[in-house]
Amino acid sequence: MKTGRTHQKQVNIRLDDETLRRIDECRSELLKTTGEIPPRADVVRDAIDRYLEEFERDLRGAKS
Repeated sequence: MKTGRTHQKQVNIRLDDETLRRIDECRSELLKTTGEIPPRADVVRDAIDRYLEEFERDLRGAKS
């Protein structure tokens, strides 16, 4: 997960129970590998970052 973020803005979202369950499952897996359980917000930020990186990569590929 990325760290050292500054000047963050707060964004409120609503998530269904299944999505929250999946996020918590990810948190549990991260506990096994890192020894710490990250906050949900960190997992959501990481997921958004990964999605945007993939989206931008695909977009650049489509323009080539």
